[in-house]
Amino acid sequence: MQLESFASQPLQQVIYAYLYQQYADDPNLQAFIDSFNSLSQGYLEWFNTTPLSVYTSPNIQGPLLDWTGEGIYGISRPVISSITSKAYGPYNTEPYDFGPYGIRKVTRSGSVIIANDDIYKRVLTWHLYLGDGRQMSVQWLRRRVARFIYGVNGTDIPASDFQNISITRAPNGVAGAFGIGPYNTQAYDTRAATKRLTRHSLQISVPSGAIGQTFQQLLNQGELALPFQVKFSVVFH
Repeated sequence: MQLESFASQPLQQVIYAYLYQQYADDPNLQAFIDSFNSLSQGYLEWFNTTPLSVYTSPNIQGPLLDWTGEGIYGISRPVISSITSKAYGPYNTEPYDFGPYGIRKVTRSGSVIIANDDIYKRVLTWHLYLGDGRQMSVQWLRRRVARFIYGVNGTDIPASDFQNISITRAPNGVAGAFGIGPYNTQAYDTRAATKRLTRHSLQISVPSGAIGQTFQQLLNQGELALPFQVKFSVVFH
């Protein structure tokens, strides 16, 4: 027991370097050794107060956070993209006589930014937090989403924040195709959305704001791991 207790305690003081006796009276060499010992002790104290695995620490930021996220956990800093593209050229995609015949043009708009440290740490917590278990459920998803929305720098949150996130089965499907609805229940050649629910689609409702929009973008980009068998969508309240 004493050995285990001793082994669990981090080293608090380095083993100091020293000069051989024949050089001990040289002030320049002694100053060098003193500086070396001081630097070594400083590195030891920094490592003791900054465990690299605890990425939520305020001391881990910038390039060190990238090194920790990629080197220890294998998760790189995400890129948030709002770029959308639209193709012109296929039939009925643009007004008649709008462009040259037989030419296809693709336009893109939006922006691409690298996630800051706060968002990066939230993404790390999304993947690495194991307190909820590994089996997905509505409660599991609600806690994960709330932790991303409210957990500044990837930290944990109080249970009261979970109630601000709601998960519902998303409406899916349209009416208008032949054979979908009973005969003579809808006007000819019209199309309307239905409220048909499906167990394979879930709608996540989050508070509106910058973090909510970032969550939606990262979810759509596939940066936040979720079961691929279910289709997820994000709405704001």
